[in-house]
Amino acid sequence: MFPSYKVKVTGLNPKTKYILLMDIVPADDHRYKFADNKWSVTGKAEPAMPGRLYVHPDSPATGAHWMRQLVSFQKLKLTNNHLDPFGHIILNSMHKYQPRLHIVKADENNGFGSKNTAFCTHVFPETAFIAVTSYQNHKEPAGLGPPTCLHESQWSPAKIFSFMGTFIPQHSGH
Repeated sequence: MFPSYKVKVTGLNPKTKYILLMDIVPADDHRYKFADNKWSVTGKAEPAMPGRLYVHPDSPATGAHWMRQLVSFQKLKLTNNHLDPFGHIILNSMHKYQPRLHIVKADENNGFGSKNTAFCTHVFPETAFIAVTSYQNHKEPAGLGPPTCLHESQWSPAKIFSFMGTFIPQHSGH
């Protein structure tokens, strides 16, 4: 996923273990196209693929670990291959999506999923994106990110997202 999703987590119990997960859900029911330097709706969305969860590879880890520095989801892989056997998150190209961050208190077996597992979900609307199969920027032929000669503010896709808040447990049974 480019740019990668990075988040600053605060408010966790430093000694408690947590699992960080991400899923990516449709943001609306439209299909888009990019023309005349803007995105526009071209029709109804294709049916969404069954959702997959990405478990951060450091999970489970203590709250102190998660709060120490930005947590990066740079290893999260996206695909438009509906038959993907590798566990990547499957998206439809030219559709709008919303990443969701889930913070789950690990149970005594360092897992999650029991009826009383405490969790919270964070959605940052500014992280919504339209999935494309390739990134093209005529000012940057390599297509690998911002060239070093550009000032950061001139390269709009680059963002670092922050969550500055408190872990408020919810229970899946409610």
